[in-house]
Amino acid sequence: MTTPPPSRRRTLLLWSTSLLGAALLLWLASQRVALWPASFHLPHPELLAAAVALHLPYSLTRSLRLRYALDPCVRAATGDPHARLPRDLLYGSGLVSSLVILLLPLRLGELSRPLLLTRAAVPGVGLAESIAAVASERAVDGLFVVGLLLVGVAQAASTSADDITHIGRGMGLVFLALLAGLATLAALPPRLLQRWSPALPARLERFVLHFAATLRGLAAPRTGLPLLAWSAVYWSLTVLQLWLVLHACGLALGPAEAAAIVGVVGLSIQLPGGPAQVGSYQVGSVLALGLFIPAADLAGPGSCFVAVSFLLGLVGAALLALPGAWLLARPKRLQSSES
Repeated sequence: MTTPPPSRRRTLLLWSTSLLGAALLLWLASQRVALWPASFHLPHPELLAAAVALHLPYSLTRSLRLRYALDPCVRAATGDPHARLPRDLLYGSGLVSSLVILLLPLRLGELSRPLLLTRAAVPGVGLAESIAAVASERAVDGLFVVGLLLVGVAQAASTSADDITHIGRGMGLVFLALLAGLATLAALPPRLLQRWSPALPARLERFVLHFAATLRGLAAPRTGLPLLAWSAVYWSLTVLQLWLVLHACGLALGPAEAAAIVGVVGLSIQLPGGPAQVGSYQVGSVLALGLFIPAADLAGPGSCFVAVSFLLGLVGAALLALPGAWLLARPKRLQSSES
């Protein structure tokens, strides 16, 4: 009997772990909700239609934020003060990677956007710059998620969520530590970094220097503040969309409760669930809804909300990945037509 190569064994172990984790989390969620309701009761379908319509601006806002980290890199490499990351690449990579992040297990899809950006060979945008930009964006997102959780729980009409609040504060410290580490690397004087970096292997040295240069550009107010502002818009759209789905399913919760649910689900999908966030999303949703509604509502309209909101994210990402792929291929089509 032949032994599979190490790469295949690692892949098999990765997917097995992911699927096992998904099965366990789905079982936990199924103790309180129907994973697939017998009937989808939507008292306000017009609000669901509004939530579906909101998915496009939500996804475009998510995609555009990386511009503020990478535009300075393009300008520095080209010497053109007006140069920017190509729009097709900016939005195409964002829309495609959103689906890849959902499909791959254990959030390995987070590497997809840096790889897509690097593959385009835009001057000044390599793997180090792309990873630095995505890492900064994720650190900011983590702080927004924790903030939504803490503020939402504090402002909610009625809830007892001491354990959730403690977890949120702990995760907040983790994201703060990540952001502090990135800020420290950005604050290091280039000469000092160049003095230390020769101790590293050549390729790692180049990676660290380019990584730090990207963070340094993002630390400037003209780039960092717009990133924070658009992140606030993005997370506001996220809360609004979830609030619309709640009411479409007959759960009359307020904006504070919706913000807290976004925060809890945002933290829960960091768990090692299955592909498409199966398991981790359901557990987070059940845990969050349980803070605000009785068990009877959780088993009824709560089950409908968990299923509908999950499908909205998954189907929306899949549909928008198609124009995303078209945008990524557009420069090649233009080059072919010109030649």
